Amino acid sequence: MNQPNEPITAGALLGTLNAKGMLLHPEEAGKQLATRSVGEEVPVYLRILTLIGALIASGFFFLFLAISGILDEDGFLILGLVFVAAAYGLLVAAKKSNPILQVFFITCSFTLLAVGKILFVIGFVEMFDDLFSLKSEGEIWAATLGIGLATVLTYKPFPFVLDRFISSCSFLGYFTFATVIALPDSDSDLMPVVTAWIMNFFFLAYMICAGFLLLHEKIKKLYDPVAYALICTLLGLAVMQSALMNVPKFQPVLGIEIWLPNFIAGFGLLYLLSHAVGGFKKQMDSQAIVIAVGVILLALFTNAGILLSIMLTVFGRMNHRRLVSFIGWISLTGFLIYYYYQLDFTLETKSYVLLGSGGLLLGIRLILNALVTRKEQNSCA
Repeated sequence: MNQPNEPITAGALLGTLNAKGMLLHPEEAGKQLATRSVGEEVPVYLRILTLIGALIASGFFFLFLAISGILDEDGFLILGLVFVAAAYGLLVAAKKSNPILQVFFITCSFTLLAVGKILFVIGFVEMFDDLFSLKSEGEIWAATLGIGLATVLTYKPFPFVLDRFISSCSFLGYFTFATVIALPDSDSDLMPVVTAWIMNFFFLAYMICAGFLLLHEKIKKLYDPVAYALICTLLGLAVMQSALMNVPKFQPVLGIEIWLPNFIAGFGLLYLLSHAVGGFKKQMDSQAIVIAVGVILLALFTNAGILLSIMLTVFGRMNHRRLVSFIGWISLTGFLIYYYYQLDFTLETKSYVLLGSGGLLLGIRLILNALVTRKEQNSCA
């Protein structure tokens, strides 16, 4: 029986290939190996601690600048650009350093980048205020434009996933909020309807964009932070929709527009499930029908947050993305608790509803397992 091969080092491999005449330029290959070997890779736990430390350092550094009086209102924009440039210089230096110095330089780079972008946005708003004497709504739009500009300019040069995610979340949040508050201030019953339709439009647009970024094969993982930011914004919109559904003064005014996110999320969940099985046309059997009926019932009797959370959980399990699955499970728990709490029943009735829901889900699972077993037996026969 052959013995397992012993581990071989890169140098030994080069020597073996050179001895067999398989290397045309052995000296050049050795130089390239020596140049690119800068030590062992930084462990994952150390990277996580580095991110946490960088966030804390960013907050304390910004606080130090504010207390020390170094910050000048007229120089926020320029000082922010200087900090961003210094952050890029540290990032370049980190690529040429050993692992320990690399961690230090990356932490400092993230800190300077975060503080620099905050100063840039503040200076951007101040500049627009000096030019156009903005009101509060105008300042929010200026901040939205500044955050978007800072995000676009620093997205590719800086490979910080957390920075990309926070910047994208901030832009989407400010953009959505600025659009809603830009509506005219009126006590008319039409304004809640208009606000609900705008939120529905954002819900649909954000879901389409997130699905495109996550499901399209040609989209690089470079844009995953944007997709995760879209997901978090969708969860925020789902929270707002759930809150509006339980406001007494809005219930007589709002109609189908308050339920529309349920059907959008339900259709998205059906599309995701069909994408997982290669299309319902190829899998149009009793199992697919049970799944479709279950999703329709969830859309009719629950809220968009529950459907969206199930969608995240399914997508995370499909694509082995633990972070998405974790977000899905956490949000599903929260939305289920909120939905159960908002039911207009007595505590005893709520208990029966909870028991019935659990029995229904258990029955659906048994039915699906039975259908899968029958399908496998028929295929074997």
